[in-house]
Amino acid sequence: MSRQTVSNVLNGSGRVGEAAKARVRDAVAALGYQPHHGARSLRSRRTRQIAYVMPRVQLLPDNYIMQQFLQALAAASARRSYSMVIAVPDGDPREEIRRLMASRSVDAFLLSELQPADPRVVMLAEAGMPFACFGRTGPSLPQHWVDIDNREATAAAVEHVLSRGFDRVAFLGYRSGNHWDAERVAGFKAGLTRSGIAAEQADILLVDDASARRKVRSLLAPARPAARPDAIVTSSDRLAAVVYGVAAELRLRIGQDLAVTGFDGSVAAGLMHPQLTSVAIPVGDIAQRVVARALRQIDHGPDQRPGEVVPAALRLGESTGTQQRAKISLDGQPARDQESGPGVAWKRFQGGTVSAGPAPPRGESTPGSSGFGASGGPGSGASGGPGSGASGGSSSGAPVVRRVTIADVAADAGVGIGTVSRVVNGSEQVRAATLQAVLDSIDRLGYRPSHAAAALVRGTPRTVAVMVAHLTRPSTVVRVASALAALEEQGYDTIVCNVVGPLERDRHLEALLPTHRADGVLAICLPFSREQLDQFSRAGVALVTVDGANPGVPQTVIDDVLGGRLATEHLIGLGHRRIGFIGDRTFSKPPAGLGFTSSADRQRGYKKALAAAGIEVEAGLIQRGAHDAASAAEHAAQLLKSADPPSAIFAASDTQAIGVLAAADRLGVPVPDQLSVVGFDDIDSAAFLQLSTIRQPLNLSGAEGARRLCSLLRGERVHPLRQELPIELIARGSSASVR
Repeated sequence: MSRQTVSNVLNGSGRVGEAAKARVRDAVAALGYQPHHGARSLRSRRTRQIAYVMPRVQLLPDNYIMQQFLQALAAASARRSYSMVIAVPDGDPREEIRRLMASRSVDAFLLSELQPADPRVVMLAEAGMPFACFGRTGPSLPQHWVDIDNREATAAAVEHVLSRGFDRVAFLGYRSGNHWDAERVAGFKAGLTRSGIAAEQADILLVDDASARRKVRSLLAPARPAARPDAIVTSSDRLAAVVYGVAAELRLRIGQDLAVTGFDGSVAAGLMHPQLTSVAIPVGDIAQRVVARALRQIDHGPDQRPGEVVPAALRLGESTGTQQRAKISLDGQPARDQESGPGVAWKRFQGGTVSAGPAPPRGESTPGSSGFGASGGPGSGASGGPGSGASGGSSSGAPVVRRVTIADVAADAGVGIGTVSRVVNGSEQVRAATLQAVLDSIDRLGYRPSHAAAALVRGTPRTVAVMVAHLTRPSTVVRVASALAALEEQGYDTIVCNVVGPLERDRHLEALLPTHRADGVLAICLPFSREQLDQFSRAGVALVTVDGANPGVPQTVIDDVLGGRLATEHLIGLGHRRIGFIGDRTFSKPPAGLGFTSSADRQRGYKKALAAAGIEVEAGLIQRGAHDAASAAEHAAQLLKSADPPSAIFAASDTQAIGVLAAADRLGVPVPDQLSVVGFDDIDSAAFLQLSTIRQPLNLSGAEGARRLCSLLRGERVHPLRQELPIELIARGSSASVR
């Protein structure tokens, strides 16, 4: 039968008899046919893609809370059968939004780090484009936002430390013009006032990153010790880490001499010792609600509902003197936002649903924005004061945007649509004068060709998918951030696909490969089976991998066996003979499992180094479990409490090494006097904790993988197929000669 009949059946249009429908469906099933994503987008005017406009500052590798939110957005979008395109503007984010709207590449936009009159919001509202935000919009703008109550959250932290018996409470926050920072200061004052303490009597220290350590030291080392505060409520986990560092220099015990609270509940809070009491932002819940609000507008039109305030939680750790420890869960993070488990202390608070309305009375919180980076997460530029990268600014002068079509260009240039199409696609069959007229019209109108149409006409790759296993692992975060930056520089839109198990991996492959939704895939920490590699080949989708050995595919890797040897030889050189190993349990190969081999390869290097030194490998000194700090801490405790404990432990990742440090601290085993510890990766926290480790070039690996994929998409030969990056031992304070 004809192509049109097949098209009518697939799109549910036209008059087609039941017998013909059955024949088409049988043929589709027999041949394994999947409609081309670009072609279906042109017909339906739906791309099934949503864009997250991400300030470049949020790519900083230590912005852990941002990475949690990014992972949650990707997961929430995938559950609704949408892909998420990441846009990382260099300059004015409105230019990137204009490009995506004009090219009809996405159906909706997601925003964070909102200001009251955010020009991005003004532009999208005037264009009638679906959007939703993490952080509040101004009262005159659509209330398509989800947020927490920063003021009430900070007040609850104040009341908590007062209830623990600390009575000289100070506040440490960022000096900035951001509303969320102001709300946290207001919350601190409100918490004191509600407890009968005059806010004027308390120290309120507002800093930037450059001055934070110096000012905290002045606060904690006053001329009169009686004037020193015994508790500090901070506006971010990052600032809390600064307090920890200064307190260690002054020999103040966190949780006893000095209580400390943070704000974010980021992975950093779960890795600090003693564990940090912190306001946990429920990023998973927020991401689901933000995506749902955007998709509701796509399906049902304008959304007149008010903004949503979601509950946050004060996750209690040892930094405020509590005897209950906050549980560390997957990948070294604290327990999940919506869960509470054994050993996790919680205090929930929320301000209720807020709608646009008149300004609140003086002294109460104003409807501003928590912003995402403004939540004070590590590396968050917004919490770091001026120059945060948040859009900010006034909405005055923002142009009204509508989608410029090829017909508009043709009419403006006085030519036919076909002529404009030939110019756009680089045809030489256009006279010079006509070419210039069309180009002038394109420039004047700000026209951008439809991405889907261009892909059909020229086969031009413009969209890349980044498939990544366990996005929130600190080492993976750095790779993804550097890959996104490199792809943005090369002019590619990026879809992020987070993989937490084989079923999710397979679902992403089914969505990406047969439908040509992405022209290339960058797989990070994700090996594939031979059958899966054949799927890429049959679909004609380019594949490059990072930290995953895939035969016949361009790959950027390190020598994990060598890394294991370097770490173990370092400890042997310091005189250690009883050396423990803590790594991941063995996972099955693809397609049944995800097939990670890094930890097993590092264990092989550990064994080779021992054998070369004539040291017998003891099975009892090798512990394997989940890839997180909590599991590593449990295994380390077993080794340290044994009759003949090791004098050193090599952990297959820095996250697991941090768990070892936590176990040693809780058991009173001094590091490095009684126990030396070496990790692997050199994540941001390793330097802060003075952790000896094997440094691998995480930033370089993500960027190199992205650049190699771009080269492949341009038709260039990628050489060498296997790119091996160098590694090195970084010796710090956690390892020393055996005593």
